[in-house]
Amino acid sequence: MSLWSTALSPGMLSEYVWLDLMPWLDRYGSARNAQLAALVPDERWWERRSPAETAASADVVAICGELARIYVTEHPDLAFSTGIADTVDVPVAALGLGTRAAATVARLPRAATTAGLLGYTPAALFSARGAGPETVHQIVQAVLVLAILRDPASLRVATDAPTLPPALSLLIDDLVALARWRGLRADPDRPLVRVELEDGTPEEIQQVAARIAALTARDLPVPAPHRALDELAAYVAGLSAPERDAIRRRVLGDEPPDPDAPSTFAFGTAVGDLLAALRVDVRPVAALDRMLGLRPELAQPVPGLDVPLWRALARLDDRFEVVDGWVAVPGLAEAERRTHALLAEFESPNGVVEPAAVAVVWDLPAAEFAAWLRRCGVPMFEGRALTRRSAFADHAAAVLEVIGDPLPAAELVDRMGTPAGPAAVIDAIGADERFTLSEDGRWSLSEWETDEAGAVRGRIARIVDADGGSADLDRVVDRLVERFGVSPTSARIFAGSGDFEIVDGRVRRRRRTHVSIKPPHRTRRLYRLGDVWRLRVTATRDHLRGADFPVPSAVAGVIGCAPGREVSLSSRLGTQVVRWTGASPHLGSVRRFLEDLGVDEGNEMFLEFHPGGRFDVLPLRTVADNAEPLRKALALIGHSAPEIVPDEGVAPAFAAAVGLGDETRPRRVLSAYRARHEAEVTALLEQAWVRVPS
Repeated sequence: MSLWSTALSPGMLSEYVWLDLMPWLDRYGSARNAQLAALVPDERWWERRSPAETAASADVVAICGELARIYVTEHPDLAFSTGIADTVDVPVAALGLGTRAAATVARLPRAATTAGLLGYTPAALFSARGAGPETVHQIVQAVLVLAILRDPASLRVATDAPTLPPALSLLIDDLVALARWRGLRADPDRPLVRVELEDGTPEEIQQVAARIAALTARDLPVPAPHRALDELAAYVAGLSAPERDAIRRRVLGDEPPDPDAPSTFAFGTAVGDLLAALRVDVRPVAALDRMLGLRPELAQPVPGLDVPLWRALARLDDRFEVVDGWVAVPGLAEAERRTHALLAEFESPNGVVEPAAVAVVWDLPAAEFAAWLRRCGVPMFEGRALTRRSAFADHAAAVLEVIGDPLPAAELVDRMGTPAGPAAVIDAIGADERFTLSEDGRWSLSEWETDEAGAVRGRIARIVDADGGSADLDRVVDRLVERFGVSPTSARIFAGSGDFEIVDGRVRRRRRTHVSIKPPHRTRRLYRLGDVWRLRVTATRDHLRGADFPVPSAVAGVIGCAPGREVSLSSRLGTQVVRWTGASPHLGSVRRFLEDLGVDEGNEMFLEFHPGGRFDVLPLRTVADNAEPLRKALALIGHSAPEIVPDEGVAPAFAAAVGLGDETRPRRVLSAYRARHEAEVTALLEQAWVRVPS
């Protein structure tokens, strides 16, 4: 008898009602029974029908699949031996699990038979190495199917079961899948596996590691990918006339794709594979002309549609958008959001970004990146991007940082380009501790007196960027000696350290492959509550689809994920991976958390990082519209019960969240949130504290 028969006959199934076989269903009364009632048309079928009776009108294996999803999300700590009526003892191999699920069970202690497996919970399955949501779901589904069988002991181990241990079978499958992806990415010579060895490892083992590292996609029997153009043409040709007309209207029309519709072409099809590869090439944006040069197939017309392939893909898949000569993944709006997030990684405390430094670690050519910044409406000043211009003081600080020299008030206002007169600007900067006024009436940044290295670095950056990325060393030294009064020897040390290097007598930016780790206290929307860090994010369509997404470098810093590495975190819904294999760290899919919490697109939520490597997702605590501003602000920085924070603990709570220690003076706390550019929190704090003496 097969556990996974597409239609188990009534004779194979128990005649006891579902509730007797699965006691956990007894918890589904009143309004909660809607989840179960939707599975089978019979009213309260789990209390009145047996699996044998249900099989006459429904697929009981599919029903167990849906029940498994409910079990995993709503009863993660309920042992299977409690959730089902009878303990059955048959070999786990008789369950017919897939390779990944079988490998997961094999890693569990004392689970060679179902009697041992039933002692586990979904949460315990998630703790097994490599266990993902679909793997755990398949195991739980198998347990529930086992529970509805008339005679589970009659299960037989398949005679064609693989002779290899499940983990080795899984390894082979995974290597083949990885090799196929390398082919799609036109990267067949990149090693599939990396091996790290300790110093002093025997030569024989070093040779083993070398052989493993030599394994590439060319060594595995992976067929060449099919052409997406041919597959799409065949798809169109196979449609009926009305369907073909409908898809032509969709491709030729101006209406955007339906965001709620599933992707027309799944990964594993030629078109789906091309889209997946393109999303990696683009992430998050690229000029269409450059992409057509990389993949000429995109410019070819699709038979039956009479449009270039790129146009068809953009109209048929809403995770790939082409607008005004730009290709964006999943769309222009998300690409702009990610661009601003990337700029935040590089911005100085005064909101100045050096585009050349960003371009060094991003995949966009410099000219293309500059054009994209203009498309995003990022304000520029003398070759620098300014992320903060809303307040006079912020704008003035950014201008002074870029220029690097003290300025009289009139000239400062003129360089700012603001219509306001000098008096308004002087009032703003005169009350701001970031500025100092010299005896000769020139305004400077206070940090120039306390951070000479930072000021020198900024001057080197201006010289190098003004010379097209490479400046003569002697000229750089002369300029530094003149401006800062340092010795020529010190100037040469500055020119060849940190972000810069000296090559053949010229100074250039040091090549970097990733962003630098930014301090948590300078990272917007990242807060510390006790020993837990919470990052506030807005749920996007990509989150709901299950895509990975970038997180601030500070997050990687607090969880110990170094560039080029990945870290696996534990959670109530399985392993959560943070990878830093590109320019910035990325967090794996959180879709299962959003489904569990009922989070919709546009909702705000917190990504929670605990000490000891635990992860969770929490919804933003909703606060009444008439609540005090401070209580609303506490919710925004991650407090789950802002209304119970005592009045005397409010200011310390805001201070601790952004690394101010024991600071309690409202003015100091408010300044810290202004410096982080926390507009929403700052507005609420100003409502409460703007007239409070500090």
